[in-house]
Amino acid sequence: MTDPSALHDLLVAPGELDLAAVSRLLTTDFEADGSLVFVVDPTGRELQVGAADPPGGVVEHALRIPVGYGVAGLVALNGYAVTMVDDSPRNNAHRQLLRLCADQTVARMCLPARGLASAIVAVLSVHRHRPVAFTEAELRTAQLFADLVGLRLHAQELLGAAEEHRSQRGRLIAQAISAQEAERRRIADDLHDGVTQAVASLAFHLSAADVGLAAISAGHPAAAEALVDIQSARRLAGLAYDETRAAISGLHSLILDDLGLVAALESLAQSVPQLDIEFRRDPADRIGEVPDHCAAVLYRIAQEAINNAVKHAESRSAVLSIRRVGDSVVVGFTDDGIGFNVAAVHAQTASTAFGEHLGLSSIAERCALIGATLRIDSVEGRGTALIVELPL
Repeated sequence: MTDPSALHDLLVAPGELDLAAVSRLLTTDFEADGSLVFVVDPTGRELQVGAADPPGGVVEHALRIPVGYGVAGLVALNGYAVTMVDDSPRNNAHRQLLRLCADQTVARMCLPARGLASAIVAVLSVHRHRPVAFTEAELRTAQLFADLVGLRLHAQELLGAAEEHRSQRGRLIAQAISAQEAERRRIADDLHDGVTQAVASLAFHLSAADVGLAAISAGHPAAAEALVDIQSARRLAGLAYDETRAAISGLHSLILDDLGLVAALESLAQSVPQLDIEFRRDPADRIGEVPDHCAAVLYRIAQEAINNAVKHAESRSAVLSIRRVGDSVVVGFTDDGIGFNVAAVHAQTASTAFGEHLGLSSIAERCALIGATLRIDSVEGRGTALIVELPL
């Protein structure tokens, strides 16, 4: 090869391998009149033209060679390089790409381009119109060239497959989260339209009974006792109503649907009377668009963090924030509670990330689901800081 650095630059260039440049380099380095790069199609049954030098235009798309047929097809099947001095392909599209006239023959060198585990991913074909055979030295050099190209193509193919699997996983996760949120919304609607209405009606009737019995309870011990029971039932009905409303709010946020993540987090910070929460935020236009399923997960994480602070950390105040940092959205929550030993919790059991701390385990699982990173810092007696970073 006259210029190894040219091939090196091609192979390490970002993006897809420039097969047209590979074909031109083959022609130049082996003093040929042209070259073809055949790529094995995804089915493994056929060779397609990835590039031609000189370019063949629409003819490149017309040529298909079944694996196992013709010289290039046999090379793709058995993996052995071939040289010929007087080859005469019968396929008309192939002859057009080789610039052959009627009855004209061509000297050719066809080489398998091997990827990982010797998988053949392409065939490189170099040709000369003059009857000058390719030498053994040229064949050895060209095979090194071909295998480097094959490794690059195979890596590119694997990367594409990985990207497709990641995209498919992302779509499935988005669908699963959307379905989960839809089910939460349905349950919240059912509670609102059914249980809350029934409890409100019960409270109304108990109130009416309370008023009626109060008028006749004087001098009637049984009525006075019933009045006490009714008043207790009214308090229980009020408590049931409040608990149901809280459950509805926890199940689904209309603000998240209508106004987005920033507004939903701000509303969440204002809806917890047990905790003084300061909300800090970047402007919504700076934060940018967060995919709906990711916004739902971040909202649930904030809910869980607040729930932990109220139920377990004995916190009095906290800070909830959402910021844009580079290409990521960062949601943070800091409280002044009792804190805990993070290392000890991690070491509790290998079966879950946070052992029996189900709230933290739930947060970790939600982060993993959407590809967010989670950091938890805590000092016993001095509170806890939770940071979730989601790349957009």
